[in-house]
Amino acid sequence: MVCMASAEQMPSGLALKRWLWWGLFVLHFTILVFAKEKMVKATVGTTATLPCCHKISSSDSLNNYRVYWQTKSQEVVLAYATGTLFEYSRKYNNRTKMNLTSLELVFSPVEVSDKDTYQCIVQEVVTGPQKLCVNTVDLFVVANFSKPVITADVPKDACGSTQVMVNCSSYGGYPNPKVSGILNNMSVDWKTELFGNKTSLYNVTAKLQFNLTEDISLTCTIEYDGYYVSSNYSLEKLKECRLSPIPPTHGIIIASSLVLVCIFLVALALLLKYFQCYACEQLSSHYPVPQEPAVGTALKEVTSFTSLK
Repeated sequence: MVCMASAEQMPSGLALKRWLWWGLFVLHFTILVFAKEKMVKATVGTTATLPCCHKISSSDSLNNYRVYWQTKSQEVVLAYATGTLFEYSRKYNNRTKMNLTSLELVFSPVEVSDKDTYQCIVQEVVTGPQKLCVNTVDLFVVANFSKPVITADVPKDACGSTQVMVNCSSYGGYPNPKVSGILNNMSVDWKTELFGNKTSLYNVTAKLQFNLTEDISLTCTIEYDGYYVSSNYSLEKLKECRLSPIPPTHGIIIASSLVLVCIFLVALALLLKYFQCYACEQLSSHYPVPQEPAVGTALKEVTSFTSLK
């Protein structure tokens, strides 16, 4: 009876061992497939440190491991085997190094092109190459945009209600920015022009056109990856325009010219008449008008007759 009982207990021991090995396999598979993912954010020109999934203890040695740092597209950044650097990329040369204890990858200085997904793969070589762990790290890169410069294009000698173009410019930032603004406590939409690409710094210029009918207070804000930088600008209302005299029409000009010509001609005619009459009077005073002979004889006879009486 006792022998029968021990025989019946043996399958349960084998089943327990099978479950133990299966658990270890699942754990190993989980480490390999579902690698730890982390995120590191760094500013251009600074230092970024990417963590690995294993550390070399004081009682251990890097000579017992192979360590690969590579991008998600399997471009090798650097690799160590038995404690010696045996592979590296010229793209990262003189800007990357690995901590020989924590196995962390250090970028210094960070560039925009470093934005990528990296993997740290650790293999133990004592009992043959076996993966201990894989760690995935996303490196996000940020570059600070300059403080926005705001300018306004106001027409020369403008007055009253005038169309004004306002420009807001910022330079040397990353990633792709968004421009927003407030005009007299009201949100406004900017027309944005972007210069740059995913592997270089961006420059942005935004334009806003409006009718200047009152004093304005304007804010331009550049937003990028949770950061922002802004500037304020104010512009006073333009002075009122003076009313200019209404220019005469073409018909009025012609009529006025004709009237002036007529007045000139009449004045000239009167002036000529005056000089003509004046000349006649002067001529009569210097040269008497001769009388006819018959008239002179009759006058003499009348004079004689009168004297006789």
